[in-house]
Amino acid sequence: MDDYVDRARRIFNGTRYEASDEDVKRLADNMLLLENRGLGNLNQRLLDSVKKVSKIWETIAEHNFAVLLVSQHCSAINIRYEPDDLGLQQPIDFKVDMGDITYWLQMKKSSTPEGENRQKKMIGKIREAAKEIKVGKFFGCYLSDDFKEDSLKEFITFISNTAASAPEEESLLFTGKKGETAKIEFWSPGETTLSELTLGYAGNEDMAEITGQASQQIRGSLFNAAGAFTWKADERNINLIIMEADNKRDIQICEAVFGMECFNVIGDKHSWYRNNDGFFADSGFSQKVVGVIAIKRKQELNVGISSLSPDEVVARLSPHAKKICDNMTPEEIKKALEWKSPGPIAAYSQTLYVNERFNHFIEAIKKLLRFDKIVHSNMRPLVGKSNFD
Repeated sequence: MDDYVDRARRIFNGTRYEASDEDVKRLADNMLLLENRGLGNLNQRLLDSVKKVSKIWETIAEHNFAVLLVSQHCSAINIRYEPDDLGLQQPIDFKVDMGDITYWLQMKKSSTPEGENRQKKMIGKIREAAKEIKVGKFFGCYLSDDFKEDSLKEFITFISNTAASAPEEESLLFTGKKGETAKIEFWSPGETTLSELTLGYAGNEDMAEITGQASQQIRGSLFNAAGAFTWKADERNINLIIMEADNKRDIQICEAVFGMECFNVIGDKHSWYRNNDGFFADSGFSQKVVGVIAIKRKQELNVGISSLSPDEVVARLSPHAKKICDNMTPEEIKKALEWKSPGPIAAYSQTLYVNERFNHFIEAIKKLLRFDKIVHSNMRPLVGKSNFD
């Protein structure tokens, strides 16, 4: 086992991600599991990716998904990674044989934890710079995936120029010189007295509701992944795309695969429908791709917080944090803090987005994975929410 720990540590050392001992142990355990299930070539691909850092996180996504697969199937099920004896024009990431059905699985490439770390650092710099803006309000900001640090100075100037006069809780859009975007909102501190602009919440969010780019980007990457399927799907050949979707909202994925939402308002009656511009409507892939499986890392229990009483949690907050949580009860504060963001090696939730043409394949797909939710084109998150409950 020590050998796998050394390999796992070497893989993380090839990135800028600051891996914990727990991250290293989880990756080492996963490598051993895959080796024992005949997927040593995926372990080797991960080790080789250290030489090309940009590929490490793509391969870790494949590695995580392989662990998910083998964990749900006994050793009698034949699971192969990039089989090279099939004579295919483009290698398929996974081939799974179950009875008389072959599942062909292609991974959509995803963003990296390094990008997430970079955004957290930028949010931290924005928080500190805002303290110099003597406007007694809370604010929240969201940065698009392509937002770079060299735009921070201009963005902070934008915040400073708009903080005093901005309408409360109205979203303002910032667009940088290279097209990168950020959204910012301001709101009153209520009974709390603030002497400076104070970050109330922040996060990494694609700007779909403003630019529509997120759904387009998802759709484009699905087109690229689907290029591996040169045959039509049928009862014995089920083609699926897997996408790691931590930084994507369910409503964005729905619009990418099913089509953009449109609304009709006639008097007091409201209705909605989808444009015929979704990935599943594309004539090149509508008969080839049965569904898209979105996997998201699950939040993990913060044991250090969960073992404390609500009052003990409040007592440990910094004065600045107490100001932000001023309108929350101790119980609400503990609930908000007792779950932490997962590391790169984590458990996943799985959502299946179904191509309606293949609804009759759903039971067969459910034999492959246990899904938390199955989504059809006539479904959407509740109004005011971007994810399904």
